[in-house]
Amino acid sequence: MKDAKSRLRKEMKARRAVAFTADPLAATRLAAAFSLWPPAGSIVAGYSAFRQEMDPLPLMRALAARGCRLALPVLSDGGAGLEMRFHAFDLGDALREGPFGIRQPDADAPEVLPDIVLVPLLAFDRKGHRLGYGGGFYDRGLHFLKSQKPFKAWGIAYAAQEVHPLPVEPHDQRLDAVLTENGMTGTETD
Repeated sequence: MKDAKSRLRKEMKARRAVAFTADPLAATRLAAAFSLWPPAGSIVAGYSAFRQEMDPLPLMRALAARGCRLALPVLSDGGAGLEMRFHAFDLGDALREGPFGIRQPDADAPEVLPDIVLVPLLAFDRKGHRLGYGGGFYDRGLHFLKSQKPFKAWGIAYAAQEVHPLPVEPHDQRLDAVLTENGMTGTETD
């Protein structure tokens, strides 16, 4: 299983790079399609785009303009290694470089429990499975959040990142949907 995921990660990084270069306005189109929900007051955790990930910032701006509160993931040492929690974030807040060079709020920003988590990925399928980078941070972070409250996990990706079949392990957390520049796919639309 590990070898299959490693091979797929390499392939999907290349596929995502092509989509990133071919469609520089994809994130703007995605934001226009999905900015009408969730309702005002919802806490939406985005992420700081890394490498050629679909940038959630246009969507986060649109949601903030509609009254949603924003958050970003923070990776910090939880004693047994890095753990992910979500911290409040306002557009314009200074971010610091966290592990792996990913921009994140200071750890002293208030921790929040999001209603919706926008999740980066390398690959997804229509059953809500995702392939990440292999560190397990989102899988563990979403698992922790499930123990705290109900929420929705929405992947953010280019449509070109959809694959079938996607190798899945028991610890992999499912997404409720995936938002792409072409629309929504996944378990919420089936």
